Amino acid sequence: MNSEPTLHTSSATLANMAQQYARFAPLTRRPASASITRSNSQYRALATNYDATTPRIEALRDAAHQLLSLKPGDTVLDVGCGTGKSLPALSHAVGPTGRVIAIEPCAEMMMLARSRVRELGLSNVDLIEAQAAALGEAIEVDSIDAVLMMFTHDVLQSSAALDHLLAIAKNGARFALAGGKLFSGTLSLLNPWVEWRQKPYCTTFENYDAPWRKLFDTQALCSTCVHPRYMGIAYIAHGVRAK
Repeated sequence: MNSEPTLHTSSATLANMAQQYARFAPLTRRPASASITRSNSQYRALATNYDATTPRIEALRDAAHQLLSLKPGDTVLDVGCGTGKSLPALSHAVGPTGRVIAIEPCAEMMMLARSRVRELGLSNVDLIEAQAAALGEAIEVDSIDAVLMMFTHDVLQSSAALDHLLAIAKNGARFALAGGKLFSGTLSLLNPWVEWRQKPYCTTFENYDAPWRKLFDTQALCSTCVHPRYMGIAYIAHGVRAK
């Protein structure tokens, strides 16, 4: 008499399966709060090779710069400036009568930005090593003409940081955002991989389906628009500080 075959799974195999599931389980189901301490630690590890390992964001950077519509004499704020890749273009756009303010909380990333500014002689750039939530102490209210936010997901999920940004922005100030996001539609099946891939670059996945949501929901911006990029795994968004 033939007996039905039995399936045998070792405890080691089960443990490995559980580990892989935990690795790719959607983090958006349990979003942690953003942490500046964890963020600084993550970017400390990324700093040295950051520019070399993130070439695909350069097209988004160029597009975001264009959306700022900078002109000579403007004051532009680069939030989370990182290694300072945007600073040469911003400095050139506002000219010698303008001003670029770059804020970055990670000391190792800021060190690279300082080196870039020094080597290129960008005399109209001011660097501030601080988190965005401290902007109210460093920058005057109603003094910024344009705000650039390149891959600053944690900042976009901080109500305190957004309040400060909106307070220092002039009426009519242009905001340009770019970053990563979750897929939608059929490609959303790949979102566990997206979250795993993006873990080194942010400390929360709150609103990762629409990272701009919290800022746009304040209704402090008008003429808002979002453009998906790279099949929906990235975005460019922009708006104008309401008068």
